[in-house]
Amino acid sequence: MAGVPPSALYARLAREAFAAPALEGAAEADVVVVGGGIGGLAAALALRRAGLSVLLLEAATIGAGASGRNNGQVIPTLTRHDPEAVLRVMGEGRGERFLAMLQASADLLFETVARYAIDCDAVRTGWIQPAHTPGRARLAERRAAQWARRGAPATYLDAIAMHEHLGSPAYAGGWRHAGGGHINPLAFTRGLARAAQQEGVRIHEHSRALRLAREADGWRVSTPQGAVRCRKVVVVTAAHADSLWPGLARTVVPVTSYQLATEILPPALAARILPGDEAASDTRYDLRYFHKDREGRLISGGALAIQAFARQRLPAVVRARLGAVFPELAAIAFPFFWGGRIAMTTDRLPRLHRTPDGLVGWTGCNGRGLALAMGMGEVMRDAALGVPDEQLALAPTPLAPIPLHGLVRRTARLALLHYRRKDRAEIRL
Repeated sequence: MAGVPPSALYARLAREAFAAPALEGAAEADVVVVGGGIGGLAAALALRRAGLSVLLLEAATIGAGASGRNNGQVIPTLTRHDPEAVLRVMGEGRGERFLAMLQASADLLFETVARYAIDCDAVRTGWIQPAHTPGRARLAERRAAQWARRGAPATYLDAIAMHEHLGSPAYAGGWRHAGGGHINPLAFTRGLARAAQQEGVRIHEHSRALRLAREADGWRVSTPQGAVRCRKVVVVTAAHADSLWPGLARTVVPVTSYQLATEILPPALAARILPGDEAASDTRYDLRYFHKDREGRLISGGALAIQAFARQRLPAVVRARLGAVFPELAAIAFPFFWGGRIAMTTDRLPRLHRTPDGLVGWTGCNGRGLALAMGMGEVMRDAALGVPDEQLALAPTPLAPIPLHGLVRRTARLALLHYRRKDRAEIRL
């Protein structure tokens, strides 16, 4: 993936720029971070602020992957697991540490924006999850209550309140997390790289990590034109994992998520849609999601079970979905279209990996990568610094390749057909 395509709206709007030279020759560092997305940059920044010398390698350009291509919604929750589910899966102690990290993740992102004056159109007016059926509205009420009991700014919205926040009566209710918001993710990723470099992280673009070789006192990381000796290696390559760390790529399923943006809406129409300038993504498995940019476009997106001719097919699908919520958009044009690959795990939970000889990595953003990646940056710091397993916010696990990974990877999109059936079914609580 050479860079962000010129059709991507965020590239046009971004007021942050970043460029770094390729690594040439020999270098040394305490830690090498592989991957120049938000996860890698957050880890590099946290490690540098902990006093370590850090060198980051990016195969393409900063923000070229999903970090610069996603919808831009900042959501400090998981897609499937509410707090009670996290505690059941992870256990009381670990679950509490993970939830505390997750709950603080959006705070960390917006505090980083402010601390380093990152110009990324950051808007923290909240995130809402509209419920598309009455049963999902009851589920949303429970979800909001669970987060509110933890001190999160979470509120249940009945159908009338949701209408007021959304600008449409199309949903049965839902909930709101006031700590969420939206950003230009490409601008944020570039600004985060600038912040890391400002703190002393050495960044090299166009420097794919080709090989890891164990040496007596650490590791040697080779690139096309150079090599770095280091004590620890942090790998945050998400959906672009390759053979660098054998087996890592087979622990996730890369899924392409497409984004679309309308032309600039008439001011009166833009004011009626999401009048509080929140971000929204609903309760469907096959998500409907949208927010506005600083100029009044609506940014949405979607997925396809069969990706052939996506540029020609998906706009009609998204136009129909938006038209069902906002009838004024039934014939809207989408001059902007782009996509990126996200890393999905089978249970929709992130994975942390650590080896005794100094490899550390995490993967599995599962579509919530902006806030989560910032929080996991500090987890990567702790793991690289040798914090004991039982004290980390996420339990390190051995690499567990997905059975029949090649087949699953090729057919994963067909699961959308199953999810759409589930979306049509009401749930009983």
